[in-house]
This record gives sequence, C-alpha cells and structure tokens, in this order.
Amino acid sequence: MKQFILFVAFSIFVKSTVLSQDLPHPPANLQTLPAGSYVIPMDNNNQLNASNLFNLKAYGLVVYLLNNNVKVKWVITAGKAKDGIDFTVMAKKIQPSSSGTASTSFISGPFVIYATDTTGVGSLITSFYSDNSLTGNNRPTVYKTTASVTVDIRYDLTGLQPKAGILTDGGMQSFHIAFMTAASIPATNYTTTSGSNLVSGCYTFASEPHNNNTGPAVDAAITSIKTFVNSGGNFLAECAAISNYENNVLGRFQTTTGITVKNANIGTTVSYPNPDLSFSQIHGAFNGSLTGSVENWEINGSSANNENNHATGTGANSSVIAASESKMVTGEGGLVFYLGNHNFTTADQQNINGIRMYMNAFLTPSPTTCGSVLAVNFMSFKAAMKNNTAQLEWEVAKQVNNKGFAVEHSIDGANWEPIGYVNGSNDHVGDTTYRFTDFNLAVGKNYYRLQQQDFDGHTSYSEIALVDFEGSSTSSVSLWPNPAKEQVNINLSVEESGNLQTRIFDLSGRVMLQMTLHAGLNTLTVGSLPRGIYVVHIIKSNGEIINQKLNKQ
Repeated sequence: MKQFILFVAFSIFVKSTVLSQDLPHPPANLQTLPAGSYVIPMDNNNQLNASNLFNLKAYGLVVYLLNNNVKVKWVITAGKAKDGIDFTVMAKKIQPSSSGTASTSFISGPFVIYATDTTGVGSLITSFYSDNSLTGNNRPTVYKTTASVTVDIRYDLTGLQPKAGILTDGGMQSFHIAFMTAASIPATNYTTTSGSNLVSGCYTFASEPHNNNTGPAVDAAITSIKTFVNSGGNFLAECAAISNYENNVLGRFQTTTGITVKNANIGTTVSYPNPDLSFSQIHGAFNGSLTGSVENWEINGSSANNENNHATGTGANSSVIAASESKMVTGEGGLVFYLGNHNFTTADQQNINGIRMYMNAFLTPSPTTCGSVLAVNFMSFKAAMKNNTAQLEWEVAKQVNNKGFAVEHSIDGANWEPIGYVNGSNDHVGDTTYRFTDFNLAVGKNYYRLQQQDFDGHTSYSEIALVDFEGSSTSSVSLWPNPAKEQVNINLSVEESGNLQTRIFDLSGRVMLQMTLHAGLNTLTVGSLPRGIYVVHIIKSNGEIINQKLNKQ
C-alpha cells in the first residue's frame, strides 16, 4: 500500500519588543556631567550659522574629534517630548568666541566631552575651523559648563570612527555626498561603493539616495545590504530606494508585505512618535512632502523588525509615514532608516532637518562590518535541488567563538522560520564546509539563509540562497479559501489506487486530525486551525513531494 503523509505546521509572526537604546522607551543612563565639561549644542538657539540657520558643521566637528580619539558622548533624554530640553546648566560659550556665564538649556541631542577628557580639545576645535576654512558664525559653537548637572547619556561614542558607504546603484550618490560636504564631514569618513560590494568594506553605515532600477544587479545589492545590516551595520534608504527595496521580497526591511507610495500633502503638519530616539534629534519642523517620487508611504500589511515611525501625518493622514526605522539584530547596530523626499538643501530649516536626520543615522553607533569582527567569514552559500530536496552548502574561512548556524526557510523572502541547526566546528583549522538537507520543500520558490550564532549571543546572517521546486506531476493539492478566516477546505487529488492514511500534525508533533484517502478527489474540511502560516506537506512513497502554504487569518 502506498502511503501519503499530510503535515500541517503553523507559526505566528509577532513584532518583538526589546528594551534597547535604539528602540522606543529607551532605558535612561543618568550620569553626572562635571563642571568644566564641553558641550557641542545641537539646537537652533545655541548653534546657528551666518545665515541664522542650524549650523550643520557641528556634525563635522563631532566626527573630527572622534577621528582624533576624543571621548565624545551623546546626550538624549529618555521620554522627552519633541523639542524638549535635554538638560539645563550654568555654562559659557568658549568657541569660536567667549561669552558670560548663564543658565543655558540644550535641546535636540547635544554632544558632551567630560572635563577630564578635554585636554587638547581646544586646539583640535581650532584646527577643525582652519582645516575647513570656517570663519565667523559658520564656525560651530562650543560651550563649557561651570556647574555639574545630571545628564542622560544615550551613546558613548568613545572609539567610534564612523565610516559611510554611499551606494551608487541608483546613480544619485551626489545627493548624500552633498550632505557630507554641507556638514564638513572629513573625506576619510565616507566613500562610494556599489551595494553588492558593501559587505567587503569596513563600514559602520551605508546609504542609498535613490534607486528605481530593477533586475539581478539590484537584487544582488539588496541581498548584500541585508547581510550588512544583519552583521550590525546601519543603513538608510531615501526616496525611490525605499519603495524599491521594501517591495522587493529580498528586502522587506520594515514590513511583511511591502508599502504603498502615498505622497500625501502633509507638509509640516507632522507627528513625531519617537522624539527621544537618535534619528529624531532635530529642532523645529520636518516637511513630510517636500519633493521626489517617494515623499511618504503607507504599510500594506504589518510592520516587522521592530519598525517604528519618526515622522507621520496627522488626522486622516495619520497612517502616512515620512520617516521610520527598524532594528534587525539584537545588540549594537542593525538599524534600517527610511527617509522620505528626494533631496534636501541648506536653504531653510525644513531642508536642514532632513539632512540632520541623515546625519543622526550616520552617527548612531554600530560595529564596523570588517570581517575581523565577525565570528565567521562566509566565503559562499548555495542551494541546489537534488532528488526533490534542497541541498544547502556553505563554506567559511574563519571561525572564532562560533556556536553554530540556525538554518532558516521562507516562501516569500520576508517571513522566516527555523528548520534546522548545524553546530560550529571551531577546532577545525582552515576553511570549513557545512551541509544541510531540507526534505520539506514548498511548491514554488524556497528561500534560505543562515543565522550564525556566537557563544556570547551575537548573531549575523549569510546572504540568501534560492531553489525553485515544481512539485509532483501525478497528484495535486488545492486550498480554498486562501487566506482563510474560518473554515479551510483542502482538496487532494490522488491518482493511485488503495486507501491512504493522512494526518495533520502541529509543530510539537501532536496528531490534530487524521483521515483515510482513496484514489480520486478527497476533500478535508478543517474549521479549528489557529491563526498562522501552515504548510501542507505530502511525501509520496516514490519520493515525490507536494507542499503548499496556507494562511489562516
């Protein structure tokens, strides 16, 4: 007697809530900022240029000091409102000119240097002015505290030397280079690169100003960006790069089913849901419909990867998003920022605040993605069909602290579930090859990726591999309705004689239902499946496999 096994497995995907400096409701980190400390203001009251607009050169000064190993810390008070005060202290201006001592309030994420770390900083500030030919009020302002004060240190940037890879895949790299130039970011802290070459560089941050191209080159770039982010790097997409990358199943950095471009006329009537996170450290208004092919958007299905909004419309446009971010890894980095509008200039405060959000993303800490910081260095990862199975094989060139690999599977390139685990071989000298076989293929496209796990809890991801499975030609399965809200009808057409036993299992292996099949059309009606994603899985006695996904809502 020939036997079929019907396997129905489900999993529910939920948005996780992780307490983190990068996510909403960040924990406070209160410290005493002693008298004699330096403050680099980041607000429109204390940091204005010769045009009476916010002086973007303050960002360049921070990076210049970091490059010279100055211990800089970023103050952002947890729980503050939009344009709320981070701290108030008795202070006096010391650069580029001096002023008397007064009670001074600092807003929008000021940077501070503790009194004990200020030795030689004054001369470095002067060198920054001269190196960038800055005169008058175009020189960023620095204050010195004359009393101690409690501050909330969000990020200790000590040791960080940010390095940006500005992507060239959309041909608009000049936009983000102009942002760097406007802020006097040292040229050593950014370069241009294609997305597909991103993982081979030593970057903390990458950005794509615009990309409406499609095809294999873009797919390769998106896959490389996802590997970069899953290794801890931060990434920002702007304008058409948002919709292009988010609506590609290889992307999906912030949603499960993509976005719809709205371009609603929300202007500066904007809500700021997370004003105490680094991305939102701006003073004054942001324009959510300024210019470009993607000014704002809506999420089609549900959010993913701890997606959080930073600028949205109000009233009837409350679901319209103009800036958002998601976090794809635990620990430091792994952030994906989306910034609406095509370009920003230095003409007015609204434009400058767009550049500021870019700079905030650039300075949000992440580990460098140089291979030396990863537990393993993936040389290759590939998947191939063999005897109705997917044969996965990957090679690594270096193993340090490698616990092993969780093998993950997806049918849409967005929603992933673990299907197996392979232990690491840290005692192996030289290159190491690992293998895994997936016997339970879905009909159609099967995506695979590897989550590499360290013994200390850090994780990173491989690139994505794909196999396409046509399924069985002698039997068929149809599911209706699909997606289903209540009753599910499963039709099985069997072109073999003899009674065949079928079972339905849950993920724990419990038999939820069983029935006997016969040659011809069989109909199974199920009305009690919990909400989730199911896989109808049939293994024939001759080795043929039929798989079908079912979405129970």
